[in-house]
Amino acid sequence: MAVQRITETWDSLQEKRSKVLSELGMSREELRARVRIGSLSGAEWVALDKLKEIAFLLDDAVDDI
Repeated sequence: MAVQRITETWDSLQEKRSKVLSELGMSREELRARVRIGSLSGAEWVALDKLKEIAFLLDDAVDDI
């Protein structure tokens, strides 16, 4: 089985981050505040996972969504 390699650019990852937040209708600061109080909907948990993956690929701190 061949290994599939996916290449992302820094710009495309930034765009994906912006799109995830836009779909939630929140800023990064608003989502961080909701994470701190532990009050997330199912969609927000999914978005948080996506943002953590993007942060990892961007070599950001994992908690820097």
